Amino acid sequence: MDWTSHHMERIPASGTLKMFELATKLEAEGKHIFHFEVGQPDFPTPAYIVEAARTALEKGLTRYTSSRGIPQLRDAIQHHYAKRGIEFNGRTDVIVTPGAKMALFKGFLSTLDAGDDVLLLSPAWPTYRVLIRIAGGKPKDVETKPGYDIDEEILKGYVNKTVSAIVINSPNNPSGGVLTKDHMRLVFDLAVDHDFVIFSDEIYESLVYDGIKQPSMLEVDPAMERTLVINGFSKSHAMTGWRLGYAIGNQETIGNMVRIQQNTTSCASSFVQYAGAVALESDQRHIEEMKTAYEARRNYVVERFREMDGVECEIPQGAFYVFPDFSSFGLSSSTLAELLLVKAGICTTPGAVFGDYDNHLRFSYAASQDTLEQGLDALSAFLTTIK
Repeated sequence: MDWTSHHMERIPASGTLKMFELATKLEAEGKHIFHFEVGQPDFPTPAYIVEAARTALEKGLTRYTSSRGIPQLRDAIQHHYAKRGIEFNGRTDVIVTPGAKMALFKGFLSTLDAGDDVLLLSPAWPTYRVLIRIAGGKPKDVETKPGYDIDEEILKGYVNKTVSAIVINSPNNPSGGVLTKDHMRLVFDLAVDHDFVIFSDEIYESLVYDGIKQPSMLEVDPAMERTLVINGFSKSHAMTGWRLGYAIGNQETIGNMVRIQQNTTSCASSFVQYAGAVALESDQRHIEEMKTAYEARRNYVVERFREMDGVECEIPQGAFYVFPDFSSFGLSSSTLAELLLVKAGICTTPGAVFGDYDNHLRFSYAASQDTLEQGLDALSAFLTTIK
């Protein structure tokens, strides 16, 4: 019997995790690996969040919750945004999910019909394409200029009656570029004029540098007429393994997502939700501490790449990635990534998984300074052997 459905043709292996698994195999064989491939903070989850989860467990808060999420967390999300002047009703306009990926997936499933075109501002995190295809949509990349800068005429050239949605991601994974509020207004105006939905992935919004303030699409579309915002705790609170995300949108969309959650995952883990509420209600000082560290690492990494012969590197303004261009070496991104891993013990992510960027590699600088220094020393030395 063939146990694999044709549906699985829409679900390739993760480009990032594929490299991680190969690196793990090499490590098991005794090879030292410098990990630059996984977008995971190297900081521990703050102790007060861990204690909140422990307290919830000790109180026996381990049962099913509402599929919308516990009221305390939805209220905390509402208050968190209200501090920025963004108003909505946490009880009706928010759904809490087991990770931000599930918020995206349920948003796509509740919005897209089979055959709908979905625009992706590119470079784009590869999971968007997979989730859109599973939901029956057809992803179409819209290339941006360096720095994730929208070319208005190029974007308008992709908009037609078959487009039902666009996905934006600022700060951007993999480039670290950010969208301005004017960019967001442009996207919103097109959505209104051409009747499509905006999925705004704002998971990295707290990690911006150089004094930049990252706007939210909720500032441009406060009525959530066209917008579904996706966010979570993985990056801002170093809670990747806790799997806690959420979406903010109009009552119709959130209601549809709740119906999907009721029939699939039921709810996010109960004690994790209680910890999430405490995470938002408590001192956010750790975010500033992480930002300071990441900004210093970014400056170091960009300087190192710019010293390497044949490598071009834009300076990112957010997230914790750089996306340097290695086109002068004449190798595909997958070939170069595998060479670096096998020959130099450097694990990174091929640019091709993010769109038409086969000359690029993504490096995460969410790593210790020692890893950055030693890994980039190894990279610099290896590149001289293939130039």
